[in-house]
Amino acid sequence: MVDSHVHVWDPAVLDYAWLAEAPALNKPFLPTDLPYDGYNTRGAVFVQADCRDDQALKEVDWVSGLRTDWPQLAGIVAFAPISKGEAVEKDLGQLLERPLVRGVRQLFQDRDESFMLHPDTLAGARQVAGAGLVFDACVRWWQLAALAEFARRVPGLAIVLDHMGKPPIASGELTAWRSGMQELARCGNFVVKISGAGAEADPERALAPQALPFIQETLALFGAERCMVGSDFPVSLSHPGAYLDWITTVEHAMAGASEGERSKVAQETAVRAYGLETAAEQASPQEEKD
Repeated sequence: MVDSHVHVWDPAVLDYAWLAEAPALNKPFLPTDLPYDGYNTRGAVFVQADCRDDQALKEVDWVSGLRTDWPQLAGIVAFAPISKGEAVEKDLGQLLERPLVRGVRQLFQDRDESFMLHPDTLAGARQVAGAGLVFDACVRWWQLAALAEFARRVPGLAIVLDHMGKPPIASGELTAWRSGMQELARCGNFVVKISGAGAEADPERALAPQALPFIQETLALFGAERCMVGSDFPVSLSHPGAYLDWITTVEHAMAGASEGERSKVAQETAVRAYGLETAAEQASPQEEKD
């Protein structure tokens, strides 16, 4: 599989203000902490971890330098301030000099509609599309309608929706979230990460029964060819056992799916969306021969 959403960080290297409010996460998480052994994770996409904005390039360079201990690293989604409008072109140019950069993200969660649809944000998004990069959209479920309008206004932008739009998993209320996801599904420039459920679930209850209806609905709306699996480690899966539990939960949600559909969710959608070099390139000579 390709893990389409992974974070690493070290507060001694870069500044992450949000970690002060997340004591369990306020420590280094490095490639050696990733629970990949035995899980056949053959590719991974690092997604910017919300360090200080002016450290975006440093974050990319630091993560790229970790590849010796992280052979699965196949792509990076870096921070880019698209709300700067056309001026973001300079930032994108610097990012494009880093060969692992495949996409960019500026967090939309907790922003109002006026931020997403501001002319400068839309102009910045068009710069991203023109640079041939993907945009990761991280929103909460009640922002999905605004995100759909954002997508319609920048039809040339390839968008990856993070974490199924952060649905209300703990409450189990599907209706309003489903309506927003239906609107996104009608926009042809979206693919979706089946990820992030742990952060939205009730920690006192088992994750799988809470998450399954939302995973199944996402698959029904977008199809396997527009869905990819991601762990959101360590934010959503804070201990190694939870990683395998999450992958198993996604597999259960796909009961009855064909091998082709499973392969799309497990790796092919991520490889296509981000332009990754992973499974084929990392296969051993014997595997290629077989």
